[in-house]
Amino acid sequence: MIPKSDDRGIQDGLTDDEELRSFGYEPQLDRTMGLMSSLSISISCMCITAGIFTTYAYSLGMIGPVFVWTFLVVAVGQVLVALVLAELAGRMPISGYAFQWTSRLINSHYGWFVGWAGLMAFIPGFTGLNFGLAPILQERLGLTITPTSTLVVVIVVTLTQLIINLIGVKLAAKINNAAAFVAELGLSIVLTIILLVVGFVTNPVQDLGFLTTSSVDGPGFTGALLMSSLLAIWVLTGFEGAADLAEETKMAKKQVPRAVVTALVVSLTIGFFMLVALTMNIGNLAETTSAEVPITHILRGALGTAGSAVFEIVAMIALYAGGLANMAAASRLMFSMSRDRMLPGSARLSQVSRRRSPAWALSVIALMSVALITVGTYLAKETVGLIVGMASVGYYAVYALTIGAVLYASATKRLSKASSFSLGIWATPVRWVAFLWSLFVVGELVIPEANRQTALMAGIFFLIAAVWYVTVLRARLTRGQAGIPRADAPH
Repeated sequence: MIPKSDDRGIQDGLTDDEELRSFGYEPQLDRTMGLMSSLSISISCMCITAGIFTTYAYSLGMIGPVFVWTFLVVAVGQVLVALVLAELAGRMPISGYAFQWTSRLINSHYGWFVGWAGLMAFIPGFTGLNFGLAPILQERLGLTITPTSTLVVVIVVTLTQLIINLIGVKLAAKINNAAAFVAELGLSIVLTIILLVVGFVTNPVQDLGFLTTSSVDGPGFTGALLMSSLLAIWVLTGFEGAADLAEETKMAKKQVPRAVVTALVVSLTIGFFMLVALTMNIGNLAETTSAEVPITHILRGALGTAGSAVFEIVAMIALYAGGLANMAAASRLMFSMSRDRMLPGSARLSQVSRRRSPAWALSVIALMSVALITVGTYLAKETVGLIVGMASVGYYAVYALTIGAVLYASATKRLSKASSFSLGIWATPVRWVAFLWSLFVVGELVIPEANRQTALMAGIFFLIAAVWYVTVLRARLTRGQAGIPRADAPH
């Protein structure tokens, strides 16, 4: 029986704080979140409704309605990834998730690059969500949409999210709970059901065969189909957000793995049926793809102006909450890395405010986001593609590097701690398939000619990490002045 009064771990009878101390850290963050808050963090980090809203036009325009089926392919791969990450979260419930896991499975030299890839996932991730929110908000407020006005709105939105996160995790969790369960789940499910009824029963404009329609024929089909999967590749990430806030979750060893897997399964189910519902309500494919906002065009045709407005409101709430949650996750990763003296300015970045939030890390994350959106606005040909691409490369690089570390640790008998979420006899095949899948996606994101700008930006990001490692960090790690606590470090 699991004790309830002191939040004891399920494997060894340790409380959450005792478990954290066993990894070499004193509790600093505010441990107030339960299962529902942990689940809402992962759901908001994924932001399935908002992700579809911002990338649907890209995938539909790339190849046509047949892109819908790429969602299921990506979903299978991501479920396998989530199972591996959930197993790790059940072993090591520590903020900083993949950085901490890989530092312990291999060493802090390896963990540095994994943590850096995580920052490349979360920072562009929430920047992209805020960038997606800006034009919708401007349109609703009757403002003229220009690159500069969009940049200003993104900065204002980012500042409000920073303030909320600085106030503390309790307020941020309450907002995320409301957004995740009311808007992201409740209203999204209702709207999807209504669209399915309209598309299949009351006013069908297409038959099921429409979902196999392609706008690309011949030798270019395979490449276009792969590129169209970017929607699923991006929106089916972020489920590990709960693991990054493990030190603020009660009974984290038990609850975080549940949150990681449940968030993904729930979100992918809603996401797939939402894609089917939207696509089946396309009356004229050419008109839809040429519309300024294809989803709005579809919704107005199926549900009228009022229905379209409701969906946009849901998307705005989801986008804002997603940005809020991803900013929190990014800051905990930066805090965790700084606690181990891995980053420049670690002494400041590892400080926790009186409200028990990593204030300096949050502020720097916000500044980096503003810098990224400024560069994207004035220097990139396609801002959304650049930001989404960078975030996706970061996420899948983390997945590949983390699962690779698990495979290595398993082969060398380093997986010593028991997990509250065991894969049993399926562990090895699941890990290998998830690893190969993650490598495949990284290749898809950086090799095609159309993704060269993303590959270049990601390369620059990793070059910065390499320069810092070679010139400063490697010596610190060798001298024992940085890295995870020595007693817990691999030998």
